[in-house]
Parts: sequence; structure tokens; C-alpha cells
Amino acid sequence: MVKVLSLLLVLGAGFATGALAAQRPATLPTVARALGATDTTTAPCATATRAGTGVASTSYRAPMSGYATFRVAGKGDWDLAVRDVARRGLVGASQGFGGDEVVQSWVQAGQRLRLLACRRDGAAGTARATVDFVDVAPPKAAPVPQLLRVYGTPQQTQRLEEAGLDVTHNVTKRYADVLVAGAAQRDLVKRTGLRSALRIADFDAYLRRTARADGKAAMAGPSNLPSGRQTYRGYEDIQAELKAIVEQHGDVARPVVIGKSYQGRELQGVEVAKDVRGDDGRPTFLLVALHHAREWPSAEAAMEFLWTLVKQQDDPRIASLLARERIVVVPLINPDGYVTSRSHADYDPALAIRDNLTGGEEQSIPSPIGNLNLSLVESIAPPGGILTYRRKNCAGAVPDPSMPCDLQWGVDPNRNYGQFWGGPGSSPDPTSQSYHGPGPWSEPETQAVHQFSATHNITNIITLHNVAALVLRPPGAHDQGKAPDEARLKEIGDAMATATGYTSQYGFELYDTTGTTEDWNYAATGSYGYTIEIGPPDGEFHMPYQVGFIDEWEGKRTGKGGLREALLLGAEAAATQADHSVIEGTAPAGATLRIRKSFMTRTSEYCTMGAGVPLLNPAFFEENLGVSTEVCPEGRQPARDVPDGLDMTTKVPASGRFTWHVTPSTRPFVGQSHEETTIATEPTSTQQIASTGDTSSSQLAGTPAEQDAPDHQDVPITVPDDVRRVVATVAPTAPTDDYDLVLYRDEGGKLTEVGSSGNPAGVPETVDLTGAQPGRYVLRVNDYLAPTDTGWSGTVEQYAAKVSRVEGVKEAWTLTCERDGQVLEQRDVVVDRGQVVSLDLGCGGAPQGAAAPSAAAGGEAGAQAREAIAARPTSGASKGKAKAKAKARKKPLTKAQKRRLARCLAKAKKVKGAKKRAAAKRRCAANARKPVAKRRPSAKAKRPAPR
Repeated sequence: MVKVLSLLLVLGAGFATGALAAQRPATLPTVARALGATDTTTAPCATATRAGTGVASTSYRAPMSGYATFRVAGKGDWDLAVRDVARRGLVGASQGFGGDEVVQSWVQAGQRLRLLACRRDGAAGTARATVDFVDVAPPKAAPVPQLLRVYGTPQQTQRLEEAGLDVTHNVTKRYADVLVAGAAQRDLVKRTGLRSALRIADFDAYLRRTARADGKAAMAGPSNLPSGRQTYRGYEDIQAELKAIVEQHGDVARPVVIGKSYQGRELQGVEVAKDVRGDDGRPTFLLVALHHAREWPSAEAAMEFLWTLVKQQDDPRIASLLARERIVVVPLINPDGYVTSRSHADYDPALAIRDNLTGGEEQSIPSPIGNLNLSLVESIAPPGGILTYRRKNCAGAVPDPSMPCDLQWGVDPNRNYGQFWGGPGSSPDPTSQSYHGPGPWSEPETQAVHQFSATHNITNIITLHNVAALVLRPPGAHDQGKAPDEARLKEIGDAMATATGYTSQYGFELYDTTGTTEDWNYAATGSYGYTIEIGPPDGEFHMPYQVGFIDEWEGKRTGKGGLREALLLGAEAAATQADHSVIEGTAPAGATLRIRKSFMTRTSEYCTMGAGVPLLNPAFFEENLGVSTEVCPEGRQPARDVPDGLDMTTKVPASGRFTWHVTPSTRPFVGQSHEETTIATEPTSTQQIASTGDTSSSQLAGTPAEQDAPDHQDVPITVPDDVRRVVATVAPTAPTDDYDLVLYRDEGGKLTEVGSSGNPAGVPETVDLTGAQPGRYVLRVNDYLAPTDTGWSGTVEQYAAKVSRVEGVKEAWTLTCERDGQVLEQRDVVVDRGQVVSLDLGCGGAPQGAAAPSAAAGGEAGAQAREAIAARPTSGASKGKAKAKAKARKKPLTKAQKRRLARCLAKAKKVKGAKKRAAAKRRCAANARKPVAKRRPSAKAKRPAPR
């Protein structure tokens, strides 16, 4: 009997923590050594073979077969390479911008390895090398991965993902491409009743053909890409190129590290701009790639965009961009998964989990889903993906970064962001490829992107994926309606789609997704945001480099610039003043200006961790294994508000005049008036339904039984005006019978699918339609395979809703002027998209004017802003005095008043004692607007000039 822990790791149910701890693999004591180098080296560490100038070395012999994590830590910039002594081959390298590096690998007993620590920069001549060893066996060989095209609506194909299968991004209104491994997974696809076709019979062989094609292309010489590459990069290549870009183009490029991954790798990037090391208020375009480990072309596009910017910086279009904005590119958001995917391993982690962590042998057990002859573990998709095709990060059941990524279930980073986290399009099941994680921003990778976005004035963000050939714009969930900036978002998205030949559409157009990257950026900061799913249309993972990337980059199919043009369009949108906001004015040179605001980010109603959909027969697991397989054992939790906020700074230049490009002070969905729906927690009506006659199975086409009876029964449903949720549930009378449900909206006889359920035999079917519109519906109960003909019964519950109108409100930035961490002045500033607000800040000296929108703002927005913007001096003056001062400040100082103020401040600076000096400056400011008496002409002046 397979042990319970297999279920915990493979099914993802959060049970038996104690059992998990008991089965955790043994970890040997850490081996630590000090390494020293008296000089530095400029060569990439991956090319080092022995100790030498700037390179320190130590050796390590594996005590047994298992998994080793090699790290080096030192001040400054240290890199790490690990080589096999006998074969002289590179095991792995880590070449970040800092001094914390990690290399991980499976090793064999007695294997000798050489650790090479390369000192690239910094004063520290020593670093600490460590080795952590996990006593765990490599996974077994996997079933051959295949690619199926499954035909059906997005709602129908989404069942496959709920079933634990790996549905790729290539989802359309007619089909979805699904990655499967082994007969068990193919059988699961078949049991949905959806038609499928085999696209790639052997993905391993396909990958080998790709490698051969790339090798042949490489022999022909450099490509026309800015980098000249002909093959997909490895992790070491990306790191080496990032360093080369910074070292070779330091006038426009500087390193950026936004955080670290689960296993400790830097999330590296490069910022490109004219005067890149300056601190100014230019807008920021953020380009991030590879949230999903297997999506190699996304990292390629990010790298080629970087090379384009630095190599073609004299091109007038690019030069204009670099002068007007800052461009930050982070090519690997999920470096841990990428390292695993690029290792090209060929094994099944699901089997490895069972063998390594439970000590059990592979055994055949009764089928949990009917009459299929399969093993339990094989019936579920591998926890993180089929290694080269891994999607998620490397977190998992064992909270230890030294654990092999291959054996961890992983979290989908692009379902882990806070905006509506835990909702549709994500899963509480850790074995699902869309597992949302235990909480919003639970993963270090998403925390890093969130923190960077919350502290930088990003005006447009693009996140790169593949292979669906789409340009997606917010929002990802349909119940938010269209974005308030839909017209402009669509205009930019359509332009990028024209350049690439992709389809431009809403994020929710196929189906809802929640917890995604740009949805939070748009909703919380007001920055524009897009997902570009790199094609080509009808493409697949890991195509030959020419087809899978070069042609897409160059726009071979469209002749309109391809990805290069699309990314330049995205960068130009970030720099366009009409698409964001500006705060400008005067302040003392060198002062720090800060804008901030706090708010709540709301999740969806969620299940923290569950066993997925009830695909597997609950009675089977409870009777045979004593394990509950409830979809959500702890019950679904209500949506919660997560404390959130933004905090950005800029420095006032030496001129004392600043121009700060920021996002609007009001969040888009907060400023938009909308209807808010509150759905009742208890049904307002319950309709009992039951079968009314015999049906024949849809799986018995062409038999006499098929001719005797229909394969479905329809139940009409009428939804009144006050109802917004409909829940239909049907259960078979016999546990061996299998019925499926499809809910249609009936519009004059035209049936449009709005929901479906396709669970296996013995499991109740449920369709939960939230956001139902009044009208007529048809619930179709399909006889998938119900040989007993004993029928079914169920209910249709309707939930009333209260709809109230919520008026949009204006939000303000809290702006402060600071020196040495001390707040000298504070104001509330309301600024809309496309608006410029002018401020004159005294910052503890003489306040020189109130915030005022420019004439360009005009209209109602400008009037509202002028009413809302108020100065709030920190001196403690009363509200009445503050209003009087604000009124007085509207009129600028005369030249005479300015001269008098300058003389007064000069005298005040000479006053001894900080408090007395500050009081003297305040008196100068208070008297600044008093009229200056005109001087009487002296007697000497009255005397007539000599002729």
C-alpha cells in the first residue's frame, strides 16, 4: 500500500504535518571552508578551471549519492563555479552581481568536485564556501511527455487543469494544448468526453531535434539578433551577459537586484537610461520575464531587448527613450525553475517523491476513478511539471532550499500576487500547475516584484510569457468590468499585437485569472500593464530557436517589427506624459521628496490548500487509505483585505527645480463609479430536480442503446431579476454511474455555455455560476457512462443579491519633503492621469506656493484637484492660519520681498543655537509677504544732476 505521505505530496492535501516531518530526507552537517584571493579577475567564473589570479579553489568528495548545494558568500562581488574533477566538465555556475552564489546538482558517491570562487570586485579578499548535502535518490525515468490538442470551450478545457493536468497557455475559444505524460493522464483527458488530437507524440525526441537544428544554425555563424545568438541561453549565459552589458556600457547601464529566489539566487536585472546613475524623476518602464520556468523565449526577448538598448543607443528613437525614461529589465523572475528546466532532466518527479520520501515501492492499487488500471501516483500530473517542462518555482512540502527542485511541488508565481489572489483561474491544489500558494505574495519571487513596483515610479509594466500569441491587458477577472482606461490600454495593446501578429484582448476574455502580475500593478498603482504571450500562433514549447524566437523577434510573419517593435511601443507608452501624471515645482536642492499612500488589497474568497477538484472517488481514498479528499478541508475562507501601500522617492536636483513623473494618485477602480453586488449567503430558492427517463451513454455511439434513448436530459431554469448566483448540483443514484453537467444561457433558443462540471463516476457534479444575469437557462445532464440506468437527482439553488452603486472617490498622495530622514513639510496632492501639478516647497524654509494643477489639466478634474490640494505645514499652525497662509501664498513674492527675505535668512543663519536659528527662519518666512515700504528719495537724490 502506498503510504499516506505519497498522497500528501502528490495530491497536495495539507494533512499530517507530523508524518511529513518524520519522512523528511536526512541532511548532513554543513561543510564550511574559507577561501581567499588577493586580486580580482574579469573572466566569467564559468570559464575558470583551476585556482589562479582572482580565483580561489577547494575540493569536495561526495560521501554518498544524493543532492548537493554549493554556496559562496562574501562582501563585494564573488562568483562560483563547480566542476567535476574526473570529467573536467562544468557542473554549474552562479555569477550574480553580489557575493551570494548558489550551485545545486545531483552527485554520486565518491564523486570529486572542485569549487572555484572568483573574486570579481570589492575590497574583501576572503569568502566562505559551504556544502549542504541531502540524502535523497534521483527520480526515476518519466513517461514520455506528449502534447495533445483538446477541443472544447475554455470552460470545458479548464476542467483538465482542475483534474491536475498541465494545460499550457495556448488556450483559445475552440481548444487548449495539454501536456501529458503516460497513459493515465491520456485516459483522464479521454474521460472528459472532449475530442483530442495528438500534436507531438514524443516531446523528448522533439527536444533533441530542436537541439540538432540549433546546433546546425550555430555552425552557420552569428544570427541577426543584437547579441548574435543562435541557441537558447543557459543560466550561466544570462548572468555572464548581464555583467558584460553593465561592464561594457556603464555610461547607460547599471546592475539591479530586486530580491532573491526561494533557493537563494539573485533576481538580477539591468537598468538602462541616459545618466543612468543620476537620481531624477523620470518614469520607469519595467520588463520582466520567465515567471514560468519552461518559457525560455520570454527570457530571450528580455535579453535581446537589453542588447538592443545598449548597442543601438545612438538610434534617434532609442536615444529619445533613454533620455525620457528609465528602462528596467529583469529576465528571470523564476531562476530556480529555469535552472531545473534547462537541465533537460528526463524523469518523473511524482514517482521520485513516492520512492524517496516514503520509502515505499511502486505498487498497483485499485483505481480511484473507475475501471482504469493505473497507479495512484501516475494518475496525477508531476508536482512542478515534467522537468524540462516545469512551470512553477521550487518551493514545496519540505521547507528547505537545499531540497531538489525536482521533488518540490512548486507555486505558480503568476497566481501568487495579491490582487484577487485565490480566485478563478488559480488552484488550492499544490499539484496543479496553477497552484496559488499558501497566501498572497507568499513567495520570495513575487515579494520582490511587488516591493520593487511599490517603491518605483513604474508607468508601464510588460510581463513576457509564451506560447499563446496574445497581448493581454487588465483586468484578468470579468466581474471588475472593463478597466477605466480601457480605450488607451486597448490602443497600445492593439499596436503591439499588430507588430507581432498576435491577438489583442482582455485578460479575462477566455477565462478569469487572478493573482497575476500586471493586474496588481494596474489596480494598485495605476500603471499600465500587459502580458505578451510570445508565439507563433499554434506554437509549442522549445521549438527550434529560429522558429520559436528569432522569427518572432524580427516579425518575420508580419513584416511589422515583431517583438522588438512591440517592446519599443511599450517603452514609449511608459514615457508618454499623457499616460501618467507629473508633479513638478521647486524645492531646496538635495532634499528628498517622498510620495506614499496606504490601502488594502483584496483577495478573492479562497481555499488555502485543498486536494483539488473531487476528481478522485472520495469513498475510495477514505476506505482504502484513511485520507479525506475534500476539495477544501478547512472550508473556503471569505475574501480578506491585505495591508498594502506605495512609497516612492526622488532627489531635488542642484537647480532646485524638479519634474517627477508618477502614477495617478487615485487607483483606477477606486476612482470609477461602479455597482457593487452583495450576494446572500443562503439560497432564496431551491428547486428539486431528478431524471425523468432512461438515457444512453455518449460513449456507446452507434449501439442499439444509443438509438433507443437520448444521451442527455435538459432542465429549464428561470433566473429572476434579483438573483446573481445559481448553483446546480446533481448526484447519480448508483455510485458507478457517471453524469456530467453543462449550464447554458438560453437566448431565444440559442444556447451559450456558461458553466460545466465533469467529475468521474460516483462524484457529484456542481456548476456554480456567480454573476448570473436574469433570464432563461438550460441545465443539461449528460449521460457520460451510466450503465445501471437508475438515474440521478439534485438541486438548483438561487441566491439573491443586493446591488448598490458606489461612487468613485479621489485619493491623494501624501507628499513629504525630507532631509536626513526628518520630515520638513507635508502635503496632500491629488493628480490625475495626464495632469501636471505644480508645487513650490519650502521644506522647513520659506514655503513658496501651494500645489496647483497646470492649465493643461483643465475641466472638472483640474477644479477638483485645486480644491483637494492643500498645504499642511508641520509647524503646528492652526487650520485657520494654515488657510490664511495658503491663500496668501497664491500671489508670488515681489522682487523686493525676495530681496528682504534673502537678507533675513542670511542673518538667521548666523543665530547661535538650533532652536533659536529655526525660530529666526520662521519669523523671516512669516514676514516675507508683508509690503515693502518704498524708500523716500534722499536729499542728495533730489538735487538736480549737473549739466
